[in-house]
Amino acid sequence: MSPDAPLAVGVVLVGDDGVVAEADAEARRMLDLDLSGVVFPRWRDLGLTDSVQHPPAGRGMLVRRDDPDGSVRWYLLSKRPLRLAGEPLYVFSLADVSSIKNDLDRFKGFFTNAVEGIFQSSPEGRFLAVNPALAAILGYDSPEDMIGALTDLRSELYVDPADRDKLLDRLSRDGVVTGLETRFYRKDRTIKWISQAARVVRDERNEVRYIEGLNIDITARKQAEEAYNDILERYRSIVTGSIDGVILCGAGGEVLTANPETERIFGLSESDLALAGLAGVISDADGGLGRALATLSATGRFRGELTGIKAGGETIPLEVSASGFPHKGGPDHSVWIVRDVADRKKAESVLRESEEKFRRTFDQSPIGASILSLDYRFLRVNDALCRITGYAADELVGMSMLHVTHPDDVAETVAWAERLLAGEFDRYEIDKRYVRQDGGTVWVHLSVRLIRDVAGRGLYLMPMVQDVTERVRAEQEMRELLAEKEGLRLNLEAIFRAIPDAIVVVDTKMRVVKTNRALTDVCFVGDILTGPGGQQVVSGACRRGCFSALRETLATQRPVIEYRVECKGQNPGRVVVINSMPLSGESGQFVGAVLIIRDITRLADLEKRLTDLHGHRGIIGKSKLMRDVYTVLDQLGEVDTTVLITGESGTGKELVAEAIHYGGVRAKKPLVKVNCSALSDELLGSELFGHVRGAFTGAIRDKVGRFEAAQGGTIFLDEIGDVSPRLQLGLLRVLESKEFERVGEAKTRKADVRVIAATNVDLPARIRAGLFRADLYYRLKVVEVRLPPLRDRAEDIPLLSEHFMRQFAANFGKAITRLSEEVMGILMDYPWPGNVRELKYAMEHGCVLCPGGEIRAGHLPRELSVPSCLPPPAEALRPSRGGLSRETILSALREARDNRSLAARRLGIDRKTLYRNMARLGIA
Repeated sequence: MSPDAPLAVGVVLVGDDGVVAEADAEARRMLDLDLSGVVFPRWRDLGLTDSVQHPPAGRGMLVRRDDPDGSVRWYLLSKRPLRLAGEPLYVFSLADVSSIKNDLDRFKGFFTNAVEGIFQSSPEGRFLAVNPALAAILGYDSPEDMIGALTDLRSELYVDPADRDKLLDRLSRDGVVTGLETRFYRKDRTIKWISQAARVVRDERNEVRYIEGLNIDITARKQAEEAYNDILERYRSIVTGSIDGVILCGAGGEVLTANPETERIFGLSESDLALAGLAGVISDADGGLGRALATLSATGRFRGELTGIKAGGETIPLEVSASGFPHKGGPDHSVWIVRDVADRKKAESVLRESEEKFRRTFDQSPIGASILSLDYRFLRVNDALCRITGYAADELVGMSMLHVTHPDDVAETVAWAERLLAGEFDRYEIDKRYVRQDGGTVWVHLSVRLIRDVAGRGLYLMPMVQDVTERVRAEQEMRELLAEKEGLRLNLEAIFRAIPDAIVVVDTKMRVVKTNRALTDVCFVGDILTGPGGQQVVSGACRRGCFSALRETLATQRPVIEYRVECKGQNPGRVVVINSMPLSGESGQFVGAVLIIRDITRLADLEKRLTDLHGHRGIIGKSKLMRDVYTVLDQLGEVDTTVLITGESGTGKELVAEAIHYGGVRAKKPLVKVNCSALSDELLGSELFGHVRGAFTGAIRDKVGRFEAAQGGTIFLDEIGDVSPRLQLGLLRVLESKEFERVGEAKTRKADVRVIAATNVDLPARIRAGLFRADLYYRLKVVEVRLPPLRDRAEDIPLLSEHFMRQFAANFGKAITRLSEEVMGILMDYPWPGNVRELKYAMEHGCVLCPGGEIRAGHLPRELSVPSCLPPPAEALRPSRGGLSRETILSALREARDNRSLAARRLGIDRKTLYRNMARLGIA
């Protein structure tokens, strides 16, 4: 049946009870229906379906019927309801599509099993169908995998996108393309060469339905062509660039082709060489060419020296190598390789002259020279070596070098010679002793070279010998003097070592003159090195803050006593006390300074322990509010749960996050910090979850996100309140399911990460405004750590300010010892809107301006001295005429939250007066 032939359609009427009521002739023929009897067949007996309810009304379905003869028939069946005389009926329409179904099965079998790649694409060039062979050629798991992966064939499939345009243009113009060779990217981005054939398929209205085509893998052929072309090109380049002349000759000696070097040798062009022939450029005056041709004919090769004839008749010596090879077109051909050896002949003559000069130089040299065999026997010696050893030349020749070597030096001599012969080096030099003929000993400096042939094989040894006996004696005397000097130095070092404090002596230009061993023990800063300006400096990571005292002594010629410094070098935490004293010379003039460094780390540790009583994991504070925070932090170290840190800006939320991480079970894993307010929505998503190449503009490579980087550890999400609703949903999923996907990727990844978030905004207010998800808020706020503002824990201000003062004083190398009473009062009165961060930078400002000693009010930032804009206290408590009562003092202390400086100001008295009254009344 032709695919374009009309289909025969039969109609069957079936009652609601499933009994066939009527059928037209075509239906009777197709179904073998006999309606002449009294009892009509039922629908389910026709072998098509068991119910009149299928298929649904108005829709068609493909059904199968097994005929009694064993054949299979396929019908397209549709149904519609009908009422006749009030009775429900069904009208079934059947079309026999068996031939079409069989053709379709054959097409699918061919399409599926074809070994070449077959495809169908839309008119715009997007794949509609590909067979398994094409998917396999391009490295995809299945046709569906290939169609789903390629969204833009021009850029994703074609190595050269212009080839895709060329295919579509030719199809648009001619309707068919054959033999278009192009390169395709496979799934793994390797490249295949493909030969394409395609045609346009049109419908009856000449509209383009689709493009179908064939893709043949021609990669192996292309690789073979490239290999052949590469070999051919290399052969051509070898012949063309050869330093020898290459001539291809026919069987009769005619020159078929020659390379540029041949043209240069004979001074003839390739065409002139062809006219001259082999006999025209190689002389046969002495029968040399004839003998060469006879040898070539007999053995297939010739090698020897012949005489060449240049264009002007000049003769030149040639080194010739010829070989014959069979030629499919007739008699054997031959290849002649010729080399102009005129220069070599001249060089050989020069070499003979050089050898004669060398011989004269060798014999007359004032340095002992000899030539040794590889088993150390003298082959040739000069007069100087005879004088050194006391032997005559004929006595030394044939003697082993080891015979004149001192017995104690034989093993070392043999070891050096064996290493030289093994190829470790081409020359060695040693000092050794020779035993003269008269039994005396002479020290010599021996320099031995290994002489090799052109193939790199050793020929002989050439030792050169100098008598250095006098030099060795002088060196021995020098060593004795140095030993005496070393004894004196060791005595001085012993004195220096007996002093436990580190000592550095410098001259007036700060150049180090002397140090003792304790400098390394105390400071851990390494050796004394020469700096870029020629001055001696201390190596290592030490910032040399202690040297500021030394500079002051050099500038003022006065001592600096008990200057305390905390080291910042390779052993941070070490604390030393510096004393710098001026140094006078023999005549009393000022010649430098002495720096004495005493380690007081143990004492400083005791002080630090006292300070640590008022701190927790790097967080400083002793107030009730902070102690409550410490309790929560200790509990969080034992569990692995989500934490939300809230508080005003500058209260130390990041320090709390670090304390939670390093105090828990994830302390050895990464702590990754993300400032959520510093990035745009798109960049923050990529930063948190990562992205794959091509996920968005600028994504030129895969990127690992912060959640993936923090695997096994903790991620700290600062400013969580500024995250967009879309990213809030992604964060909620990570918190709930511990899973995420990179941007632009469908693969789900696990996130074994503890989440700590922080914010300085009112999240419940943002929830009410619709800017923050309530479910994310509750998931983050499993445990909330609220950090109090600095104004609510004023009793911590002295601890914090002292801590920051010591830190910056050590960093700047300044001897700053304390804060003045006035400064402490200013700090206690200031409201600190920027909290601990503002206090830290105020202390840094003060340490920058303070030259040393005490920080005063003028060293603080100006805004700290401006009267506070906070409302004044309701009424200062003034002392009564009879003095302060116990209740008055206790009330002031309660209002000032135990801040005694603030309580004194509220009472209108100074702090000393308050302490005196507290002692009088027995208030602790």
